[in-house]
Amino acid sequence: MKRLFLLRHAESGWGKPNQDDFDRTLSMHGKRTAPLLGRHIQRLGYAPAIALCSPAQRTRETWGYVSEALNSETPEELRPEFYLVEPGTLLDAIRTLEDAHASAIVINHNPGILALALSLATDDIRAANPFGEYPAAALAVFDFDVASWSALQPGGGTLIGFTRPDEL
Repeated sequence: MKRLFLLRHAESGWGKPNQDDFDRTLSMHGKRTAPLLGRHIQRLGYAPAIALCSPAQRTRETWGYVSEALNSETPEELRPEFYLVEPGTLLDAIRTLEDAHASAIVINHNPGILALALSLATDDIRAANPFGEYPAAALAVFDFDVASWSALQPGGGTLIGFTRPDEL
């Protein structure tokens, strides 16, 4: 059994004129929401074994707040290829994880994170699209009945939870 957490970065802002998208930081709202999400993950008893994170500033900040609230030593891998990535590239990277990791969290951007969540969901979940537009700081949790990350297939995930930040 493998568990995958898909987290969209918390709300970001455009703090400086002519600021590059890659360097955008979290807004004050995002800085308040990300720790709440970390505490929510902890209350549910989830403990990601590894974090795969886009190198963009807002995703790194989000994971920093979440992991601090989790009070965990979860190793983090910044993945340059995750910045504004296609969902297939995300899935390919997840499939290369060491099987010793029972769970993983991916911190990324839209529209890639939404497309990945929809691709992993079963047909009935995909048709209903409970994710909407996948708001900032939203978290989807999938279980896969596989022994190896390499065996993850589109449509093979069981959605066990989806949390929007306004629910915290």
